[in-house]
Amino acid sequence: MVIIEVNRDYPHFDRLLGEHRWSEFLRKPSPEEESRVTQIFYCTYHTGRIVEKNGWKRIFVEDAWFDGWSPKNR
Repeated sequence: MVIIEVNRDYPHFDRLLGEHRWSEFLRKPSPEEESRVTQIFYCTYHTGRIVEKNGWKRIFVEDAWFDGWSPKNR
């Protein structure tokens, strides 16, 4: 499970929340990806500090994680 922080002013929460079938948004999903589903729920924690106090570890996304990655699905 992952908790992400989204700007409160983000206007499209309805696009984020809910179930997302990978086969519906990847152009050419692999056989393994075709059956995968991601579910996104609203989190009631109001601050990052409260999240950390409840045992979650904060890990910042690093640019290097995306070296050689392309949003284009082969």
